Amino acid sequence: MNITNCESLIPAVPFTPPKDSVNTISTLEVSTIASNPGTRTKLHSYPPPVLRSSAFKVKVDGKELEVLNHPGADFASFECDGPVEIQIEHDGDQPGLFIRPLNRDITPKVADGVVCFTIPSPQYLQIEFEGLPLLYLYALAPAGEPPSGKHVRRFAGGKIHEAGEILLGDGDVCWIDAGAIVRGTIRAANATGVRVGGYGILDGSYWLTRKALGKALVLDHCQNSRIETLLMLGPSNWMISIGACEGITVVGVRQIAINSSSDGVDIAGSKNIAIKGCCLHNGDDNIAIKAVQNVAGWDESLRIEYRLGDWEGPVENVVISDCMLYNLNGGSAMEIGYETRTERISNIHFENIDVLGVHCFGSVFGIHNGDRALVENILWENIRVEHHYDRLVDFRITKSRWNRDKERGLVRNVTLRNIQVSQSEHNAGYTLSMLVGCDAAHPVSGIYFENFKLGGVRVLSADQLDLVTRNADNITFK
Repeated sequence: MNITNCESLIPAVPFTPPKDSVNTISTLEVSTIASNPGTRTKLHSYPPPVLRSSAFKVKVDGKELEVLNHPGADFASFECDGPVEIQIEHDGDQPGLFIRPLNRDITPKVADGVVCFTIPSPQYLQIEFEGLPLLYLYALAPAGEPPSGKHVRRFAGGKIHEAGEILLGDGDVCWIDAGAIVRGTIRAANATGVRVGGYGILDGSYWLTRKALGKALVLDHCQNSRIETLLMLGPSNWMISIGACEGITVVGVRQIAINSSSDGVDIAGSKNIAIKGCCLHNGDDNIAIKAVQNVAGWDESLRIEYRLGDWEGPVENVVISDCMLYNLNGGSAMEIGYETRTERISNIHFENIDVLGVHCFGSVFGIHNGDRALVENILWENIRVEHHYDRLVDFRITKSRWNRDKERGLVRNVTLRNIQVSQSEHNAGYTLSMLVGCDAAHPVSGIYFENFKLGGVRVLSADQLDLVTRNADNITFK
């Protein structure tokens, strides 16, 4: 093992983010609207059967906003085109308060059980009151005109739609209006130009009454397609599955799920993928990059005539940016693996990410190469970690129950640059980092820590990370 503490030049990893390929609507991007003194707001409302929050009352510019309840968190959404004042009345005795991401630097006023603050523009916030449910506020940019035409399947607001399985083909659009709740799953296979979006809710609990847990939204062997701004609720299996696809963009999606296997976005055997501006709250991996033999029968909710295809191709040119991640129960906030049944997984870029929390077992930065893949040219840059517990950095070449290949692969040329990690009393004596190869022929090598800060202190040695190494080489701290 060779560990270097130096100021040598760290090799840059080149990345070219994939271009948005279908129907880019600027008003649906997150946090891009400038402040406007003449702010317009539109509050979202839902049908009466939907459970409301018993913990919070929220007002936006003095108007009461409907707050809904989910086992994972309470939540509410509205549209605005400039600054708005938020008032939150909570059911508690002045508990501790955190408005996340913390780097938004929102300083509230608290008096008589009411919290007040102003946000300058559309954005997603997680609000934590000690002893109360988490609260998500989704301030959305004003919606543009919904798509229309013969290829559009639109679900109107103010209704609960028992949709079941929605199948999409070439050029098809599935649009869920604000205030609409669609119970079911959405799937497209061998299609080009698919678009799924809207400010409404895709509810994965549909399959519970049918004794099945199906994947919520699947693009299988699709090209040049787009998923945008939906609010997806679990329980379900994987929330968004992108398998054997090319040229896919996911922007502004919101998720709340707490069950195991509720991965946020799974990218399997796919190329040229962009995940941007999403807020993911999951009971398993928030982002998972894989290559897997996803054979028929793995997803029990599917109809007999619909088959998931082979997702074992190379994974290349994936960019995940400007996201908020919250992980429960297991898995990692940002994961490559465990299933890596391909020749190569390369050019993966995580940029400008706020990790709000990684609880229980799991890692913040995860590479678990369990099959034959060469995993290389991976970059984490400008990442802020507000809470973690079990593993911080966890890169391993190892066989697990999810792996099938007899041959192990490699992990090399991984850079962690401009990383800020908060520490708490829960970390000391518990949190470790690991760089572990399988054997001398299958090492973890070329790992670069550049401006990596832990508890505000720049990390310049393995000891500062409580770093465990085996069959690992060329580890550099700058």
